[in-house]
This record gives sequence, C-alpha cells and structure tokens, in this order.
Amino acid sequence: MNFDQSIPTRASEILISKICHDLVSPVGAVNNGIEFLSEMGAEGLEDGLGLIQHSARQSSVRLQLFRMCYGAGGSDAKVTGKAIYETFMNYIEGTKCSLQWDLMNDIPDDDMKAGFMKTLLNLMVLAQESMPKGGVVHVTMQDRNMIVTGRGDMIKPKEGSLEAFNGNMDVEDLTPKSIHGYITKAYSDLFGFEVGDTVTSADIILTLEF
Repeated sequence: MNFDQSIPTRASEILISKICHDLVSPVGAVNNGIEFLSEMGAEGLEDGLGLIQHSARQSSVRLQLFRMCYGAGGSDAKVTGKAIYETFMNYIEGTKCSLQWDLMNDIPDDDMKAGFMKTLLNLMVLAQESMPKGGVVHVTMQDRNMIVTGRGDMIKPKEGSLEAFNGNMDVEDLTPKSIHGYITKAYSDLFGFEVGDTVTSADIILTLEF
C-alpha cells in the first residue's frame, strides 16, 4: 500500500472516531464532577474538584498526544526528543505502563528530518497499545536505528493494527483499533523513514531507520 500526501477520507473518519472515543471518558468525567458539585454543594467541594482536576488533566494530556501524533504540530523539525518524552510520560501517567528512555544524551535532535519525532512517538504509542496488561516501553538507539521495544505480561497488538502498519489492510477495512497502525505507516512513508516490526510472546520490537 502506498501513501501520498493526503490521508484518505475513510481513514480520516476512523481517526476522528478514535480521538473522540478516547476523549469521551475524561471529558464526560469533568461534566460529572460539575454535576456532583451542583448536587452536593459545599459538602462535595473537595471530591468534586478532585474529579474535575483529574479529568481535565487527562483530557489535556490526551489532546497533547493526539496533536503530536496526528496533527501538524508534531511534524515540525524543531520537535525535540525531550518534547515527545514528556508527552508520552504524561500520557501513561497513572497506567500500568512505564517508559525506559535511553536517549537523554544520545538523540541527535539537530540532525533529524521533519516528522522523525512524530513517527517515533507513534511507534511508542503502538508499542504501548500492544500491551493490554501494561509493561515497559523501552526506547534506545543502535547505529542509524531507533528501537522501540514493548515488554509486558501479555503482548497482544490491537486487532488489525500490525496488518495496517505493514500496509496489508485496505482503507475500507480500517477500524478504530487498527487506525493508529495505519497512520503510523502513513507518516513514516510521507517523511521517508523505514519502519519495521517483530512480535513474539514476550515483546514487540518496532524499528525506525533514519
């Protein structure tokens, strides 16, 4: 499957559906907190504000991730490794997933082409989504390759996500579960990067050549 400069309408529809689905819970919880305050008054102030603050932060960090993964902002060549590290760390806060980031002093930010950090972040999310019971996303660099490894108690990529990632799924067959794999491949092709995957029962290894 070859990608051009545009994302097919069907893929855009599925991506928007995924984004809306992922935001429904935290945004709805903000509304629940407001309703709780209106019903309980001063007695529910602490609990209501806590719910609102927690849910508002979840909404904010998810929007930031989506902006970097899918929006124009993440395509800028000025996006740094530090920026995607912080974005991903905020996204997995409070989950069973952790990040092992071995690039603090090695990632050559100044040498990266536009879209590199976006593609790397998308690979990190793809690894995280492949560990339904949680685990560790490990990011390291070997020669001219970034290696993103997901290790957890269960490696189970979302249905169709790797097929879409490998270009083996028609646009008409995309679902919210497979759209992230498709978009990751679309951006890697658009920006001229080679990506690959290896999956075992113990881990998922995603590579990004630059």
